Amino acid sequence: MRSFRIKRVAVLPVLALMSLALVLPLASWAASSKPVTAGAPIVITGGIHVTATSVVLEGSVNPRTLATSYYFKYGPTTAYGKDTSSGSLPAGGTTAVKVKETAPGFLSGYHYSLVASNAGGTNGSTTTTEGKDHSRTFTLKTVKKKKDAFVLPKLFEPTPVGGTFTLSGTLTGTGNANRAIVLQASPYPYRTAFANVGAPILTSASGAFSFTVRKLSASTKFRISTVGGVPVYSLIVPAQAQVRVVLKVRASSHKGLVRLYGTVTPAEVGAHVLFQLERPPKAEKIETSEKPGKLEKPGKGSSERSEEKPPTFATKFKTVVKAATRAISRFSMVVSITQAGHYRAFVEIPPGPLVSGHSQSITLSAPTAKKKAKKKKG
Repeated sequence: MRSFRIKRVAVLPVLALMSLALVLPLASWAASSKPVTAGAPIVITGGIHVTATSVVLEGSVNPRTLATSYYFKYGPTTAYGKDTSSGSLPAGGTTAVKVKETAPGFLSGYHYSLVASNAGGTNGSTTTTEGKDHSRTFTLKTVKKKKDAFVLPKLFEPTPVGGTFTLSGTLTGTGNANRAIVLQASPYPYRTAFANVGAPILTSASGAFSFTVRKLSASTKFRISTVGGVPVYSLIVPAQAQVRVVLKVRASSHKGLVRLYGTVTPAEVGAHVLFQLERPPKAEKIETSEKPGKLEKPGKGSSERSEEKPPTFATKFKTVVKAATRAISRFSMVVSITQAGHYRAFVEIPPGPLVSGHSQSITLSAPTAKKKAKKKKG
């Protein structure tokens, strides 16, 4: 029979390696779970953050469970010479905490270092740790100053002569709050230089303002100017003063006729008076992407909506101003209203300190079909 010999294997080295593999993870776990002991703070000097008005120094501090104070020292050399305001970290912290402080007067190329202190010395004595010295060159970020400018309405309705004209708007720009401004005027025929009207006023915190001109007697060009320093002017605003027209109606002595009469202030003898019928415009349908109660991106959910244009006026009757006093002039005309609707009196005057004006509309009715039939039988 054959005999087999079993070779010996080096078992001890293998067992040793297995034991080491088990011990190393346990040792690393024990090290990681070891509590952080109190002691001097751990300090790392960081970078800088530059704004248009300041430089902020940054870094990190590990207080190592103790209440810790910190600050940055900085200057043109490693001798520093200036300190920032100090900050503090409460007791109990065991990890690095990001800190930062503003450094007034910090210039490009300056040196700086983060310094922290706590009671981590022997027998609770104060101990200080200083981070590494850093130096940075930089360029200050500049912020473009917003140019001062006046924002005013684009359109102004004429003001009846003797009425009140109001000019409101906003002053924009960096120094628009509580800014002194003044209203200036040049009356018709606009040959005189602009002159201040009343005393200056101050804009609001948001730059808003409002000027009021009472008893406007003639068309006038207005503008607004800042007070002090290099003046900033607004665009010129033409405030038109229009004749004041009043229209009335009453029954005439002739059947089916009415008398339209009224006054024009100031007196405008010979001026043309046009009795006009208001014609409501037809609504124009346009494509839109708007839906009630919902905002949508352009091109999605398009629908139709109606947009009205201003009304138009058709002249039905004409006359002229014939009688007058020093203050007012009068007009009168007997007419037959064949078309019901809203009528107004429009008074045309030549160019001058005042512009043409119109009255408020009044409602006039036309004879009904039955009345017309009775009239024909008679």
